[in-house]
Amino acid sequence: MFASVTVFTSLAGARSERTAHASVAHSTLVVAGTRFFPVMLIDQCTPAAAAQARRLGINLVVNENCPDLTSERQLAMISGHALAVLSVAHPDVRGGSLVGWTFPDEPENNGWTPEKLRQAHPYSRGSRDGLISLITTGAGFFDAPYARTQLPQTEYGRFARLADVAGFDLYPLGHCSKDLSAVYNAQRAFAHLAGKMPTFQWIETGPIKPTYCGGFQMQPDELRAEVWAAIAGGARGIGYFTHTWTPDHNAFDVTPAIKSEMGRINSLIAAVRPGLVGRTLLSGSNSPSIEVLARAGAGKVYVFVVNPLREPATIQMHVPALDQSVRVEQHHGAAWKRYLRR
Repeated sequence: MFASVTVFTSLAGARSERTAHASVAHSTLVVAGTRFFPVMLIDQCTPAAAAQARRLGINLVVNENCPDLTSERQLAMISGHALAVLSVAHPDVRGGSLVGWTFPDEPENNGWTPEKLRQAHPYSRGSRDGLISLITTGAGFFDAPYARTQLPQTEYGRFARLADVAGFDLYPLGHCSKDLSAVYNAQRAFAHLAGKMPTFQWIETGPIKPTYCGGFQMQPDELRAEVWAAIAGGARGIGYFTHTWTPDHNAFDVTPAIKSEMGRINSLIAAVRPGLVGRTLLSGSNSPSIEVLARAGAGKVYVFVVNPLREPATIQMHVPALDQSVRVEQHHGAAWKRYLRR
């Protein structure tokens, strides 16, 4: 069974106080009164890109940097295909597809401090105008060789709490690391720094430029493992980073296999949406390497099992809400099970 999101459209350039009625409740994004799990692309700046996003099952386009398009034009272009988050630098447009504003990307790596960012863009979290704010940082808070920075960990929490919804990018494969468990661990660490708010993670889809890590070619099962590891780590939304800059900039530079896998993952996310936006339940397993997440939603218990390793694993997991243990054999990637609540 697939869930759907109602998209409200608006006329190009129309000045209306209508919005998508977005807010945050119980660490979950809410749109038009319904709990919403965002599946995102960033900086898709053409009508063709917006149409492709819809075909892939993307429900939120985050346009932080489309310099040749006004906010009104961007909103009109995205409307009818997905909901929109636009740059906080121009917070004057309104429309039924507008979810809110995004702060500049990776502000800590681009000369910003939390104080300077708040002064430059004084949009307060918790606003009651039917819009929310979003921020994306890098992964310098995470203890990995490719993510270390001189910035204190606490500074990432301060950046996160400027917004209603906060996320980060990690991209372990693009930094020559094969350890996909880092996706789960970084998500948990970021959620701890951010506090009680929805958090998300951008997922890599391939090398930003061919020289990264010898020009590795991402595989569909690696993409699948990263998406579900982020979700198991507590992500209340995910985004795909699809840009490359070599030899020229391409906003959606992914292989056909990765594109097909994105569509399959997004279809599954839509099918299990009640579990993704539901209440987290106690769960565990007898393996320190396999991640388990249980959530209650729509009268069911959803159990997500993620194997970030590169070999099969058999585990015994326990979800007290089910009053039973379940034996799962899991290969690289993720599985999910849906149970009627007992």
